[in-house]
Amino acid sequence: MEGIFNRPNNIRAKQIAYQADKAPVYLRGNGKIWFRAYMVLFSVSLAGSGFQLVQYIRGKAKKIGE
Repeated sequence: MEGIFNRPNNIRAKQIAYQADKAPVYLRGNGKIWFRAYMVLFSVSLAGSGFQLVQYIRGKAKKIGE
């Protein structure tokens, strides 16, 4: 149990390393993963809604109940 309770405090070193990073705040740490996932979902939804809009304009969209 001694190794659990008497661990060195590394918070200051981690804080210095985190603040020295030149990446934007939203890309630090796990932000890269979340930002990329958000951008993929945003792109897919934008492309899907654009495609559906073109289908409605052309009159080729399937109507509910047909």
